[in-house]
Amino acid sequence: MAVYGISKEGADALKQLATDMSTLNNDIQECGQKLTAKVSGLGEGLGIYEEQILELIAGVNQTQEKGRESVEMLTTKVKKMAADVEAMVSAGLA
Repeated sequence: MAVYGISKEGADALKQLATDMSTLNNDIQECGQKLTAKVSGLGEGLGIYEEQILELIAGVNQTQEKGRESVEMLTTKVKKMAADVEAMVSAGLA
């Protein structure tokens, strides 16, 4: 991993990191929803296991939702860091 420090490249890297984290967070949530729909659509084919599988998926989705808030907070902090780096670069401190 490249180290940019206090530079335009560093600020850009932080902004990209924040974007990537947010995208991944959304993708994980979407995949959980798709998995729930897929399993629900199989219904009868899963027989007595359908309910158990759906409960397991619901548990995973609930855990992800709790973690989602933490990732959102981290993303906000990374965006702030990028803004701070940009301010330092603009002020000529880099």
